[in-house]
Amino acid sequence: MTYQAFAAPVAQSPVDVRVSYLRKVAGLTFLGVSTSGLVAALAAFVISLVPALQSQMAQLVIILGSFGIAQYGARSLVFSNSAPSRYLGFAVGSVFQGIAMGYLVLTALLMGAELFGSPFMLLFQAMGMVSLTAMGMLMYIMTGPREFSMVKGALSAMSLPMLGLMALSFIFPIGGTFGILISMAFVAFSAGAVMYQLNTVIHEMSSEMHVEGAYTVTMGLLVLFWNLLTLLMKLQRR
Repeated sequence: MTYQAFAAPVAQSPVDVRVSYLRKVAGLTFLGVSTSGLVAALAAFVISLVPALQSQMAQLVIILGSFGIAQYGARSLVFSNSAPSRYLGFAVGSVFQGIAMGYLVLTALLMGAELFGSPFMLLFQAMGMVSLTAMGMLMYIMTGPREFSMVKGALSAMSLPMLGLMALSFIFPIGGTFGILISMAFVAFSAGAVMYQLNTVIHEMSSEMHVEGAYTVTMGLLVLFWNLLTLLMKLQRR
């Protein structure tokens, strides 16, 4: 990932520039998360109607493939020098992350209806937890730049393996206490990643990089949502 070295970080820009940048990042992030949610709901509906999509092999191909496109293929477009490519990459990433989440959302809906009489209960719980976590992190980061060298190193080494393990642990679930501990580790790792990403977006990116910033935050929040929802479902299965 490269940033525009010739431009000062947004944190060093005038107040009006910072406010404009943060508004753009927040607006695009909301759009990206909403798009992924709508696509996930549509994907869940399609999966429920097509038995061929319910096999473990189909899940493996669709989830891993969509993760790859959203987290890596789209990123190359977002961090390009072309404005249309950046917006295209942001849209592609949001859509394919939603496709990857279709299976998880369908499972959460079915479990919520069975356990609580409301299919949306688990989804709302995970959304609330992600929102509160993100707001708390943002308030902490806004007080000043933080040092996340260890987190940065861990992200570089573990991001790809974690995405693969996230998909595999959903398709081939590990139950019991060990499965819960694995999910808790995923939640902790993805939460640390979101904090590092927020720090990067605010204190390292320039004011022209609102699309890159929004993409970074959107993907981080959606991965955190995946892991929190998975953990909530595993806790309910005990």
